[in-house]
Amino acid sequence: MDVKTAILERRSIRKFKSDPVPDDMLRELLEAARLAPSGTNHQPWRFIIVKNQNVKKKIQAAAFNQTFLSEAPILLVCCADLSTYANNTRKRLQELIDSGVFGPEAFNNYPDVDKPIDANTLKAFIPHAMLNVALAIEHIALRAVSLGLGTCWVQLMKAKKIAEILELPNNLVVTALLPVGFPNQSPALRPRVNVEEIVYKVLE
Repeated sequence: MDVKTAILERRSIRKFKSDPVPDDMLRELLEAARLAPSGTNHQPWRFIIVKNQNVKKKIQAAAFNQTFLSEAPILLVCCADLSTYANNTRKRLQELIDSGVFGPEAFNNYPDVDKPIDANTLKAFIPHAMLNVALAIEHIALRAVSLGLGTCWVQLMKAKKIAEILELPNNLVVTALLPVGFPNQSPALRPRVNVEEIVYKVLE
């Protein structure tokens, strides 16, 4: 399946078959996420793979009881790992320099790269980290379509409560929930605005 077809056929699936998702398919989804782009190549995405029904039910309760979250065979809890911004920036920059993306002068743009980052300062990275995780999630969503699987982005949730349920460390910020399974519905394409409405300005 080409990328355009996957984009056209992707739907938010809220009804799933009970069939388990094969491990090789799950691996393909995670590989798609691994290959996503990210700022300074920080790759902050981390995934908790939830198959346990009791845990899924607890997460569902913390997500306003959206029942399809526990009906899907797999529930991915998609998180942003802030520790990569605290610990790995020098390493990631050096990798980009070594691969020829940047020149050595790239470090001039990161004068504080070796300074410790306190917890409050690290919080400023949350929007950036979550945006990068979103890129990885959409890679998963599109790869899922090509494998005959369905997904649904879910951000209507109590993220801190879910972090408590999963006993996550403070450096992991729950970004979205992504149920994964074989679709048991074929929704029509949702209404979309036209291209002219999304182009705010053209500068020539």
